[in-house]
Amino acid sequence: MHKSAFLQVERAMVSLGGAAVLRGVGVALERGKCLALLGPSGCGKTTLLNVIAGFCALDEGRCVCDGVVLDDPAERAFVPVRARGFATVFQDFSLWPHMTVAENVRFGLRVRGAPEKESRRRALDALEKVRMADYADRRPAALSGGQQQRVAIARALAVRPKLLLMDEPLSALDARLREELRDEIARLLREEGQTAVYVTHDQAEAFALGDAVGVMREGRIEQLDAPEALYRAPRTRFVAEFIGSANVAAFTQSDGALRIGAHLRLPARPDWPAEGFCFIRRESVRARPAGTEARPPAICFQRRFLGSQVVIRAGWRGDLELDGVAEGPVEIAGPVALAIDPNGMGLLSDSP
Repeated sequence: MHKSAFLQVERAMVSLGGAAVLRGVGVALERGKCLALLGPSGCGKTTLLNVIAGFCALDEGRCVCDGVVLDDPAERAFVPVRARGFATVFQDFSLWPHMTVAENVRFGLRVRGAPEKESRRRALDALEKVRMADYADRRPAALSGGQQQRVAIARALAVRPKLLLMDEPLSALDARLREELRDEIARLLREEGQTAVYVTHDQAEAFALGDAVGVMREGRIEQLDAPEALYRAPRTRFVAEFIGSANVAAFTQSDGALRIGAHLRLPARPDWPAEGFCFIRRESVRARPAGTEARPPAICFQRRFLGSQVVIRAGWRGDLELDGVAEGPVEIAGPVALAIDPNGMGLLSDSP
């Protein structure tokens, strides 16, 4: 066990309906930090959150928080949900429609036996933190989706949880509201020093909120790292392609050159093997209209205008195709010269 870990999950195994959902997952989280669990649907991230919350029991493994064993089948130890002292924010807000905003926020405090005066004070304080104090007397039906989720977050913060668990809380909101509330959650976690686990399939949310990001695939943690390290140094093809739209290609090295495909030659990388697989970040591939220096030139197969940049797919049909960014008037089916920034490349530890 990590000595500095506030939350530790070790060798977590869970099967549901006869199918393995978690396959030996292990994570560690320090107090006051946020762990973002990122991955496609069905990868096991919500099941891992449910194990931590106590909604789902382990088949094998161990879950420990603040020195207390929460779940360990080998020791027949299991702490029920209410006794863990955690709070969970779900995607669907889960507000009581017949209660006012203030009553919704006070609900968890009442369940925990907080005195009336204290519950009122703490509810108002929590609503102030999410900038919803002016709506205390309204009912949920009178609020927008973003406002309702702010209330749900206030309700979770009001109980001062040991651990705040968030299961895709922004996925039901539109893009602008998601970005706004994402930044609000990041501010709250930082100001409160709140330890949190945040589940999402959105890379921007994971990177904005997570001190560490665990990329999950088929019930396993594919890579657990700081956001910048994860982006700059993915270890596997899955992580490289899931994080940041990277190109993955085979390479060989000889005679001082690194070759990718039949036509792309780059300076050799002495610290790389003679052959293997690498990733090339999309923004590190630059395409411009081909001049006489490009023989044979690459061809632009796709072109997408995204406002701040034009994203293209170009290469040599049947040999190599790369996603990149256009510099200049690049058109579909037009010849282009490709330039690769070596700082946007990295070696992968696995093969496709």
